[in-house]
Amino acid sequence: MKRSRQRFKRSNVEEAQYEYKNPVVIFLKVVWHIFSVALKVALIAVLIAICVAGGAVVGLVTACISTTEPVTDIQLETASLTSFIYYPDGKPVTYINDEGLEEPIALKGTGNVNRVLVSFDDVPKYLRDAFVAIEDERFYSHPGVDVKRSLSAIVAYMLPGFGSYGGSTITQQLIKNATGDDEQSVLRKISEMWRAYLLEKDYSKEEILEKYMNIIYMGRDCYGVQAAARAYFGKNVGELSLAECAYLAGITNNPGKYAPHTTLGRQNGYKRQIIILDKMLELGNITKEEYIEAIQTKLEFNEEYEAGSSYALYSYFVDAVITDVRDAFMERGYTKSEANGMIYGGGIRIYITQDRDMQAIVDREFNNDDNFPVNYQYSALTDKAQAAIVIMDQYTGQVKAMYGGYGPKTTNLAYNYATNAHRQPGSSIKPILVYAPLIDQHIITTATTIVDEESYLDPDNPERPWPKNSYKKFRGTISVRQAIAISCNVAAVKLYKDNIPMCLQYLKRSGIDRTGETQISVALGGLTNGVCAMEMCAAYVPFSNGTGIYHEPITFTKVLDSDGNVLIDNISESHVVYDDAQTASIMTSLLTSVMDDDYGGTARKAKIYTSDGTLIPAAGKTGTTSNSYDYWFVGYTGYYTAAVWYGYPSQKSMQAEEKGAAYYIWQAVMGQIHQDLPIKELATGTAGKSVQICAESRGLATAYCVECGVATYEIFADGTQPTSYCSHHVKVKVCLDAGKDKNGKYILAGPNCTHTEEVVTSRDNIASGSCTVCKPAAQTPDPAATPAPTQAVPN
Repeated sequence: MKRSRQRFKRSNVEEAQYEYKNPVVIFLKVVWHIFSVALKVALIAVLIAICVAGGAVVGLVTACISTTEPVTDIQLETASLTSFIYYPDGKPVTYINDEGLEEPIALKGTGNVNRVLVSFDDVPKYLRDAFVAIEDERFYSHPGVDVKRSLSAIVAYMLPGFGSYGGSTITQQLIKNATGDDEQSVLRKISEMWRAYLLEKDYSKEEILEKYMNIIYMGRDCYGVQAAARAYFGKNVGELSLAECAYLAGITNNPGKYAPHTTLGRQNGYKRQIIILDKMLELGNITKEEYIEAIQTKLEFNEEYEAGSSYALYSYFVDAVITDVRDAFMERGYTKSEANGMIYGGGIRIYITQDRDMQAIVDREFNNDDNFPVNYQYSALTDKAQAAIVIMDQYTGQVKAMYGGYGPKTTNLAYNYATNAHRQPGSSIKPILVYAPLIDQHIITTATTIVDEESYLDPDNPERPWPKNSYKKFRGTISVRQAIAISCNVAAVKLYKDNIPMCLQYLKRSGIDRTGETQISVALGGLTNGVCAMEMCAAYVPFSNGTGIYHEPITFTKVLDSDGNVLIDNISESHVVYDDAQTASIMTSLLTSVMDDDYGGTARKAKIYTSDGTLIPAAGKTGTTSNSYDYWFVGYTGYYTAAVWYGYPSQKSMQAEEKGAAYYIWQAVMGQIHQDLPIKELATGTAGKSVQICAESRGLATAYCVECGVATYEIFADGTQPTSYCSHHVKVKVCLDAGKDKNGKYILAGPNCTHTEEVVTSRDNIASGSCTVCKPAAQTPDPAATPAPTQAVPN
């Protein structure tokens, strides 16, 4: 047996020869060899690839980090903020929403971004904890990047079905919102992580969380927690309950899904609220009792908030404020775009000059069809009469009320007839262009006389009578006071024609620069480039404040940034218009005659009274343009100055029912404003000298003038009053037997008159010569007697 087994056992040599000759074995060895070589090559290639890829990744990350700029303070601070407007007392300016309720006007711009900054300490701890719990539970321990959370997000991204994780920390979310960089790419994510790391080196956790809560989008037009709290719960963020905080914190994850303005949004929001409360309980932010109470709390949402459609319709006053604030920013070096950015997204606080009560009166009267008596005849707004008013405090330059059209305002930044409509002013320009400058230069006085007669004063048409008066006739010799009271065109042109350059300089000082318009028709308001109600109101301020000082009209007093720092301190600029300090009081005296029945003043129907019927001292001037295209009245009291314009957009003539429309509106508005104010005399400042003169001769009055009832007191600048006494009124002896001549004039007594009487009268009432009726009595002549002289009119 042993041999037999040995016989079958091959030697090593035989075995080798056998394997060498066996083709299967040979094939397997070849395959294994090839596989071994390939495997080695593959392993080497993989190692090389890993090294190359690793190096590339390291290089890419290094390059990305090295080129990533840190988030700047400007990026963190210039997120669009809602701006607000405040009355002088600090209360917000409001508008009436679609539900008839008052809401603060929020300047949000075309981006419709409603954001109001709030400090960290003003945000409830519940809300701060809610954000951290649901968005970044390791916020207070990581350096800006949560490694564990980021790795989980990477795994979830690479392995579908593994779960869904958000890898961004609160710091990273802040960066994305601040920079606006939300590109879906690895490089952007690496850059964001590095920025977060750098940001945490410069800011505390509290500062980062505060900025985050102010910048995040919270649905609708709301950005930041304060705007969201006001919008969704109708309260400030500091007033939110735990339940409300948990709900609010859940919105930012997906505002379109969780914002409570729809039923589905509320259902989704409630579910997320529970998740957040669960997490807060788990992290120990709240107790079990607080948790249960929050779960059981029924949320009361603000049903009145309508984002975007909650259209804040600005008043004409606010429109003007926005324009003025923009101009003020641009004067300080801002571009127009930058200025608009500050107004609509800078979170600024604008304090305006408007008086709410006065504005309410103005609003009411400009929506009162009684003041627009023929507008019912037209259906199209463009066919209807329009009007404008500006009311100023003449002592500060502050605009107190304004309206720029007829009826309800329908759009923001609409055409404002108070500031944009430049219409010819008619005779309302005469005081500031003609009379005040000439009085200031002592060229004329209140007693100066002008002959109102047919004249040919148009240099372009010397053969045509011009100008004509609105009263269609001529009054003969009249004084400056009478000329202003009845608005005599002839007198104004006669006085203006030789003083055009000087008068235009005064007009410029009064805030209306028309120095290039040298045509003589400017004396009657014939400007190529007209004036607006704002300009006319301000131009009368040097009269109404009694000082002759012009105050530039202002609609706001200051602009603050979101931190309360003053950006613009807006004080009305002022300058002296009239060199003689007495000019203002003289002009005020003259302009009272326009409202005086005794002088037949053109605005005598515009008087205003207190609630107990006491006449309120007032002065002003009417204006009517050719063909009655425009009506004006600029008037003032001891309190306020107001300018009213009335006319049609297409410049058509007024109807009879509209006569006096401008001063009737002035009367309606100013009467209500003053009805309960204490009587205040018109400001006189440095008053001119009051002198008794003869109204007919314009000389100093004598006892004869007083007896004739023609003595009056007139006001003069020092040194311009009359120096000679009236010789026009005299005392004479008249013959009662002769009576009066055919012209009704007295006949002086002659030497033969025995029935005589002394009378005081004017020379115009005395016939020439003396009595020829009375004959001498028959008697023996006395040669020694001296004949009595014939009576002459005394000098």
